[in-house]
Amino acid sequence: MFSLLLAAIFKVAFPLLFIIALVDALTMSRTKRARVMRRSGDTYKTIASRLKVSPTTARRYALASS
Repeated sequence: MFSLLLAAIFKVAFPLLFIIALVDALTMSRTKRARVMRRSGDTYKTIASRLKVSPTTARRYALASS
């Protein structure tokens, strides 16, 4: 009984979590996207080319607080 309940919750929760993650990724601001890219190891030049801004603007975005 317990495993059936967990299976049912997982079957419903997993697609919802996927949808939430997708919506978050699609609606992410430039500042947040720059911070995520910088944390993953991208250079300011790479971030700038992906966001179509100058490297100094990319650096400012990546260093911006919240």
